[in-house]
Amino acid sequence: MKTLQLSFISFLITCSLWAQKTEQHNSFHVTVQGKGETLFLLPGLSCSANVWKETINKFKDTYEIHTFTLAGYGGVSPVTEDNILATIKKDLIKYITKHRSKNSILMGHSIGGFMSLLLAIDNEIIVSKIIVVDALPFLAGLNNPSITEETVKSSYTSMKDSYLSMNDEVLKQNLQNVLSRMIRDTTKIHNVLKDAIKSDRRTLGVTAFEMMSTDLRTSIASIKIPTLVMTNWNKVHPQFPNFTKDTKLSLYKQQYKNCSNCTVEMIEKAEHFIMLDNPETFYTSATNFISK
Repeated sequence: MKTLQLSFISFLITCSLWAQKTEQHNSFHVTVQGKGETLFLLPGLSCSANVWKETINKFKDTYEIHTFTLAGYGGVSPVTEDNILATIKKDLIKYITKHRSKNSILMGHSIGGFMSLLLAIDNEIIVSKIIVVDALPFLAGLNNPSITEETVKSSYTSMKDSYLSMNDEVLKQNLQNVLSRMIRDTTKIHNVLKDAIKSDRRTLGVTAFEMMSTDLRTSIASIKIPTLVMTNWNKVHPQFPNFTKDTKLSLYKQQYKNCSNCTVEMIEKAEHFIMLDNPETFYTSATNFISK
């Protein structure tokens, strides 16, 4: 009996190894697991693939899931090119085009959502459907719609070097302060933080600047792929009493108004990391959109 049990355990371990593989590419690491139509998951600024762990467990029985950690984030080696997002975009297009299935899904959070928009603008058949998790076509224009790329590039240029002077402790405290405002479920901050602090400092600053200073509000009109945009709502902050749920939803819809194939939906009881704060509503919305 003991021999039989050991054999069964060995079989399970072997199957687990078969079911998951990790590949290293110039612009990202990617882990593949599950079986079915392809689902590509792009994490946000500083995050590793681990931020999608619960989402993977939810969908791995029905999808072959390709989960990325982008270059320079979460301990993955950075790219040396000056234009980081453009370099990553080029390599993602090659990878996704090679591995997509007939009904493939691309899901991106934060800067991963922004990258999803870039991919859809560049290649109108990159996937079958896209889910953008709390990302905007022009973040700098959220509170000032009239601001231009040129103004942002001249005003925010110091952002590119903002992380370079930080030692490990200062970087950790900075990221922890940011994440504490972005994750409602405080029990989940630590796991995101421990990967975030492994990120390359130059990559953090440059990619944040590149996203902030790129205006896609006009370009998204060319997106042909059905796209669900999720944003979040938790509560009114005392320092911003006029920034209500309706105000935020209106601002997001305004940013996406030129994209006829984009639908904006609000998920309540969540901060920026919607999939961690309110996973059940997140999964329901994603599944309903995919199944349409």
